[in-house]
Amino acid sequence: MRQIIGALVCAGAALVLSAGLASAIPQGDAQQKCINNINKTSAKVAATQDGVNTGCSKDFVKGKLTGANAAETCVNADGKGKVQKAKLKVTDTETKSCTAPLPDFGYTSGAAAGIAAGTASVGLLHDVYGNPVDSSLLSCDTFPTECKCQQIVPKRVDGMFRAMSKVFLGCKRSALAIGKDPFPAGAADASELVQCLTNGSIGLSVAADTKGKIGGAAQKLADTVGQFCGMGTQDEFSGGVCATLTGTALSTCLSEHVKCRFCQMVNAVDNLSANCNTFAGTTCP
Repeated sequence: MRQIIGALVCAGAALVLSAGLASAIPQGDAQQKCINNINKTSAKVAATQDGVNTGCSKDFVKGKLTGANAAETCVNADGKGKVQKAKLKVTDTETKSCTAPLPDFGYTSGAAAGIAAGTASVGLLHDVYGNPVDSSLLSCDTFPTECKCQQIVPKRVDGMFRAMSKVFLGCKRSALAIGKDPFPAGAADASELVQCLTNGSIGLSVAADTKGKIGGAAQKLADTVGQFCGMGTQDEFSGGVCATLTGTALSTCLSEHVKCRFCQMVNAVDNLSANCNTFAGTTCP
């Protein structure tokens, strides 16, 4: 009887081991192409939504938009259809690039990726100014000093977000490939892709920022805050998550929320489980 039980235990262990090995298989060339192309086009959704956000905010402070929550309405309306066009590009890319067998990690769908990218951009705008975005925006005619700050800071915030995107996508593309760092055997599961975001010991990762692109963008944000913000009588970000803060505290707060929204987007687009609070160093929205 003991021999039978022992044999069953060993057989069970072998099945568990083989199942683990079966699940830890790098993505094939076609699967990698699908993931990388979805990532590339969804990043353009975020960039397109950023442009809409900036345009709506600029028009509002210059008096070109009027009425209750006019800026917020403008952001959500996508008046020229550019964001929707970018989202359709993601789903078109999925149709062309993603065929069976589909990726079994690092992937959700083209539609989900496009929505997540747009949501991250709008969420970051709300972090900066509040929801509705009109709650902080000030007229350039009445508050020219504050208006200057409000027009430049979003560009710096977007610049940091895009720098993070470029680093992450480069690391992820390399991680999926066979024979390249940081996983020469090819990333075998979602947890290894998370390391392209959070593991500072991996030179290609966002956390490592080896080439200083993200740090440089964060420094530009800090320089802009120091030069243009807090110089008038009104809090430029009274409705946002960084309300009442000035100087280094303000730029740090804004940078942390860029990290939050980027991390949340990556989790949603790639079906990952990065701890965004830990990564950003704050409690994320």
